[in-house]
Amino acid sequence: MKCNKSKTINDHLLRSWIRCRRKAWLEIYGDKQKKLWTAHSTLQLNHQIDCFHNLAQKSYGIGIQACKEGKNIVYGIRLKLPLIKHRLIKGNLPILKKTSGESIWGSFSYQPVLARQGKKITREHRLILSMTGLFINNIQKYQVQKGLILHKESEIIKVEKIRLTDKMNTELIESLLNLEKDIESKTPPPITSNRKKCTICSWRSHCNSVASKKGYLSEVSGIGAKRELLLNKIGIKNIEDLAKTKHYKLKGKLDKFGTQHGDISKQLILQAQSQSKDKAIKLNPAKNLNNLKEAKGLLIYDIESDPDIKHDFLHGFIRIPNNIHKEINLKKIKYSPLLNLKKDTENSLWKRINRKLNHHKDLPILHYGETEPISLLKLGLQQGASPHELDAIKKRFIDIHLLIREYWCLPVRNYGLKAIAEFIGFEWEQSNTDGARALLWWRQWKKSRKLNHVYSKNLNSIFRYNRDDCIATLMIAKWLIDQE
Repeated sequence: MKCNKSKTINDHLLRSWIRCRRKAWLEIYGDKQKKLWTAHSTLQLNHQIDCFHNLAQKSYGIGIQACKEGKNIVYGIRLKLPLIKHRLIKGNLPILKKTSGESIWGSFSYQPVLARQGKKITREHRLILSMTGLFINNIQKYQVQKGLILHKESEIIKVEKIRLTDKMNTELIESLLNLEKDIESKTPPPITSNRKKCTICSWRSHCNSVASKKGYLSEVSGIGAKRELLLNKIGIKNIEDLAKTKHYKLKGKLDKFGTQHGDISKQLILQAQSQSKDKAIKLNPAKNLNNLKEAKGLLIYDIESDPDIKHDFLHGFIRIPNNIHKEINLKKIKYSPLLNLKKDTENSLWKRINRKLNHHKDLPILHYGETEPISLLKLGLQQGASPHELDAIKKRFIDIHLLIREYWCLPVRNYGLKAIAEFIGFEWEQSNTDGARALLWWRQWKKSRKLNHVYSKNLNSIFRYNRDDCIATLMIAKWLIDQE
């Protein structure tokens, strides 16, 4: 594959490189047909628009001309500057805010503004803000001291002031030089060991395929960047090496780096064996699943949330009226979605949920992961439920994720709902859907209620996705019982 040294470096490519060196390379040279659409970029753009809208004032304009006119807010400046030797860097300055100073336009200057998602400011935010700062300094001939980072917290836009330092600028230039080196290479950088962040990447399917074929240790559930490095130090380079290692030998070597590593040595070996042989390994054959086997019926429970404002907007239930030893007709399953339109209507929501739980008080409540019981018990506590009442609900919960981890070692990269459901052969009705896309549909639907209902169908899409989450949980529970 030929590499073109004149490939443009811009803020978008820098963002990709900060997140993953390989991602930046693939953005230029990768086969675009292997790139998946993800909802995360749209969510991020919408979040940015909401934050920037909060700064909007009557005195605003577009481009350099708006700066000359001294507008309070300036949108849409695009520039090219030689921030590193022999290469122009393209910069997109989506929004600038007027502040004090002495620019070429008068007794004022402009400072860069950035919108962020997430709980904290990251290296990506600092470097992109630094890059934007260098661009605006160059055109206004004045060094602005601070930039602004906007973020949402419970529907309120908050502003953080970040000092733009020489140290940040030095780190930025070093990063741009390293980015340049990577995209001039004929081969892509290695797949990152920290595979958790791959879940939101549009190239994840492509990289997963490469990693699986080459037997990378990062494919093994329980092995992150640090543990992979430790395994490499003791001579284990891939899944096959790990699968062939004796437990007592591995434990002895890993204990030297901390007992937390040695303690899971057997688990890592079994996981590698399962994945290398593409075979499920039963961990506790002597145990049984009486709480599932003897249940006369089941409630399956799944939540959809907006994490930015800590709002559980949908509580989905499925009721199975009989024992799941029998065949399950998925088309006849009754799904009950309980919407929580606003956070201040949770009293009404709790009454509806509590009524449903009491109506089926003899049925255990199946869920996948810890989110559902934590959220439901917290809701009940906030709405004045008694300790006795909450304890009774707590005893009904059965975490299918914990049961899978306790009973089985499966040939999967992770033990999330999607991965396990795919392993047992279950498919979601809507392709390429996940929690992020459901969140995007929800936000679009909320806006459509105030506008022209263009996205009114999105509510049904959310229901279908949440229903499938519930059914996936159910089918994994049935698979557990069927293996007994």
